[in-house]
Amino acid sequence: MKRITAQLNLPSLGTLAWEAIGSSVLLLILLSVQALGGNYGLPAGARMIETQSLKGEGYPHRALLLWMVRPEKHPRDAAGDLYTCPEETRGSFFSGPTRVSLLDLDRGQVINTIKIRQEYFDGADTFDLPFKIHAGSYYQVPGAAVGKEGRPKLIWLRDYNGDGKALEFALFDAEFCMGLASTLIGYSERQDRVIQYRIHLRDKGGGQRTRSVSHWCDYLFSLKPCAPGYWKYEVDYRGRGGALDQYEIRYHAEAERFEGRFEWTTRSSYPLPYYMAPRRCSKRSH
Repeated sequence: MKRITAQLNLPSLGTLAWEAIGSSVLLLILLSVQALGGNYGLPAGARMIETQSLKGEGYPHRALLLWMVRPEKHPRDAAGDLYTCPEETRGSFFSGPTRVSLLDLDRGQVINTIKIRQEYFDGADTFDLPFKIHAGSYYQVPGAAVGKEGRPKLIWLRDYNGDGKALEFALFDAEFCMGLASTLIGYSERQDRVIQYRIHLRDKGGGQRTRSVSHWCDYLFSLKPCAPGYWKYEVDYRGRGGALDQYEIRYHAEAERFEGRFEWTTRSSYPLPYYMAPRRCSKRSH
């Protein structure tokens, strides 16, 4: 599916009907997105970034729409320079309020919309989405060799929760060279809505036990699960004056959320040297 923006010069219905590779689904998406510009309550200045049909998983009349409100455009200063750590999730990017909507292609309606907030940064209602980035990092860049830049596919649907259906996609934010904010968005078959999945954690560290709820988790959705819907991993920040963070998280299908535990320690009794990347499926007990 090609990216669709608010600046599309759409061909006539006759051209679409006979030349759009025989895809009635593509036709419906194009017509619905064209209508979105003025008839569906999107605010002035809305820019449509990408759409993705859910036909492949049995929902031909549903699609996801990723869009932003008056985004600022930030091309990389020097395309040939090495990427900085934050650029691994940004490249050349748009910045601004970010939304994901579920479309009803039969009725030409937006079913619901969610806001992508930076909960890890005071809940700021803004996010950075790459429009050009190199392949081989966190986002998929179809047709580009590793290290080469291209247009990313942001709504890269996969089965993250282990239910057997590729109805979810992840977004990432690398603010620093260690640490990666990750969040998961997907289609809820039960609710017929787009949702941003919550992560409920039991936290333990520093002699305290607490509970936390967030839509974001460090590295979680960038890592391959140990089993369908199950992650166990650790990230060692001790070499940077931080802690050894350990996670064990699994998907709770009935609640449509992720649940688990997070423990941290500053003890140096674990094998050294400190490693610089998350370790998956560690057998070390938490």
